[in-house]
Amino acid sequence: MGVKITELVSATKRIPSLTELTNKKVAIDAFNWLYSFLAPIRLADGSMLQDGQGLATSHLSGFFFRNIYLLENRIKPVYVFDGKPSQLKRETVTKRVEIREAARKKSEEAKDEGELEDAKKYAEAGTHVEQYMIEDCKRLFELMGIPYIEAPSEGEAQAAYLVNKNAVYTAVSQDYDCFLFGARSLLRNLTQQKVRRIRGKDYHVEMEAYDLQTVLKHLGLSRKQLVDLGILIGTDFNPGIKGVGQKTALKYIVEFSSIENILDKKPDLAQHLSIELVKQVRKVFLEPDVTDNYDLAVKPFNPKGLVEFLCKEKSFSEDRVNTRILALQKELKKASQQSLDSFFSK
Repeated sequence: MGVKITELVSATKRIPSLTELTNKKVAIDAFNWLYSFLAPIRLADGSMLQDGQGLATSHLSGFFFRNIYLLENRIKPVYVFDGKPSQLKRETVTKRVEIREAARKKSEEAKDEGELEDAKKYAEAGTHVEQYMIEDCKRLFELMGIPYIEAPSEGEAQAAYLVNKNAVYTAVSQDYDCFLFGARSLLRNLTQQKVRRIRGKDYHVEMEAYDLQTVLKHLGLSRKQLVDLGILIGTDFNPGIKGVGQKTALKYIVEFSSIENILDKKPDLAQHLSIELVKQVRKVFLEPDVTDNYDLAVKPFNPKGLVEFLCKEKSFSEDRVNTRILALQKELKKASQQSLDSFFSK
């Protein structure tokens, strides 16, 4: 879910052109996109696309066509997968599992009653990632020559680390947690879609670029204070203080500078947030667990293997897959006088 600071940072967003990303590597929060594909790519009754064995393929469809779109525009994706969640996050994960299971049961009930619209709505809310889906994605990326990284812990922390080392151009995620992890820049809505349907409602979509220093200057905060603001609102690692929203949290941080000072001046809030928890969450964001053990080198694109995997194993339309591969090859050659292999060799 990520920290909710949209109201506070929206004034700093910039609408970039896609050409700004030409021939640049971008670090993408893999799980962020994985959930975004599993939720909406479904049949009318809420069921996910499936292969001949009854295993979901919605994630593969989403990533395959999104990757083709990125590569056609000469954008070089690097996917970052979450590693082991911290102890602080496990409670959040457990609650999410419970919520999704409840939604899944409602979806089944609605389907049995013939309420297909409700069945689909609840199915989207009940989206759950299985281990085989993660492995499917990794195999797809390997066949498409796209590098991926296993983060020690939080994928967004690793993405932020890559940005700040200049290993990639920007972090790509829908969540603003990247800023709490110190990412110099963040890109949202990197998609060919113009409209996104979320739980039955359509939302206009446009790409958004954010710069951390611009955000901090706009809010009048340091990065550490931004982390404190996030803690007051609530993060994946702690519940926020009930009744303290984005604007109130900002007011408190600007006025009192730190959570310690806030709780000192407003002791009634102390019962909702312990200083020990604050210190632990700060450490997650300010001293994240990241690694230098990664390889961002692109690998050969394997059209034959890709067709074998998607069409023979996962029941995709061979004509459709081949059409998109051929269109990609043609576009890259036309745009840069490169073959697919030479594009991936750089």
